[in-house]
Amino acid sequence: MTKKDIWKGNSIEDRKARWQALWALEDLPRPLWFIPADPMLAIPLDHFKKQQSVKDLFHDKDVQLRESLKFASFFENLQRNFFHDDYVMRLQPQLGIGVFASAFGCIVEFSDTQYPMTHPVIQSGEPASRVYDLPHPDIHSGLLKDTLEFADYFRLVAGDRYPIAMTDLQGPLDTAYLIWDSSDFMIAMLEHSQEVHHLMRQVTDLIIKFMKELKAHVKEFVPAHFPPVYLPDGLGVSVSEDVLAMISPNLYEEYSLPYINQLSEEFGGVIIHSCGNFEHQLDVLSKVHQLRGINFGVNEMSFESLYSKFGGKTVLIPHLSSASIIADYQTAYEWVKHFVSLKLPAKGIALMLAPDIENIHATDMKMALGEQSSNTGNLCKTLMFGDQIRKILKKTYR
Repeated sequence: MTKKDIWKGNSIEDRKARWQALWALEDLPRPLWFIPADPMLAIPLDHFKKQQSVKDLFHDKDVQLRESLKFASFFENLQRNFFHDDYVMRLQPQLGIGVFASAFGCIVEFSDTQYPMTHPVIQSGEPASRVYDLPHPDIHSGLLKDTLEFADYFRLVAGDRYPIAMTDLQGPLDTAYLIWDSSDFMIAMLEHSQEVHHLMRQVTDLIIKFMKELKAHVKEFVPAHFPPVYLPDGLGVSVSEDVLAMISPNLYEEYSLPYINQLSEEFGGVIIHSCGNFEHQLDVLSKVHQLRGINFGVNEMSFESLYSKFGGKTVLIPHLSSASIIADYQTAYEWVKHFVSLKLPAKGIALMLAPDIENIHATDMKMALGEQSSNTGNLCKTLMFGDQIRKILKKTYR
């Protein structure tokens, strides 16, 4: 099969080849676009809408795998017959954002009605020297042991049908922020540099050791927890850096950049996700070694600002978000029409597009109130989502 053919077919091999071309920053005929259809992204949201408990979904490996496989089969049928997007299905051992923090003694609470909640082990008002009392965790500490058991079980039952993705990876700074009371941690970055760096080194070393161990438990490892992109092993790791939007460039450069670069050097690059507006951090982000990609919400962060700084040099992975900080795109169609109007080269662009056919703000409010979204009543319109996206993209891209 020639390279040109990968843009005509939609087999798994075609889609994987398109992702390879994206990460290589080749000149592409069109941007990639994908529905973020990770089972453990979609299933909890469905449970919340239906007011069903999510506790066993996160806490029981049999329940999580059974529900994940059922969703994977459902979505693959939709993808094959209707959406035809670039997403590559995978499984992900998912126990919440606090798995690395739990290794340092944080309690993670599994609830019926919300995502797992991580409680800091360094409490408000405790001295910064508490970091030296924390355990020196290994790859089997806390929920890391359970995560490895989930991965083993997934492979035992599902075989090698799907790649296994990295579990939720809050970056070193985000994880430290979970371990240490958040307000006190912010103050400590100004007043207790030595103690903060001590914790950052501990967290970074643990992430590196655990990632290598998890990789050894699976056949095809995808080192990207979020955004749910297809990232071949060896091309990097994705990390969530939500604190990025909340601190100054000087603090981010001192307390995160060295450790992000350590991860990048270890794994061959890094993809950074952050919520919020982090436009003030773009100069610091340009100092990240092998910055493979940046994921951000286009209602929270200026796409044009990011493209001006990184376009064609780093993969940009924008998605529609309901938090309107600098823009107010209300549907995926509205955002993609704006993107197409910019007439930019397709090189290094992957559009993450949930099938938001209604006003995203209204949809999110209904979900927060436990009301059923009317998307269900518009099934035909939802099924036409892929056709509509391709029709918009074809106005600029062949």
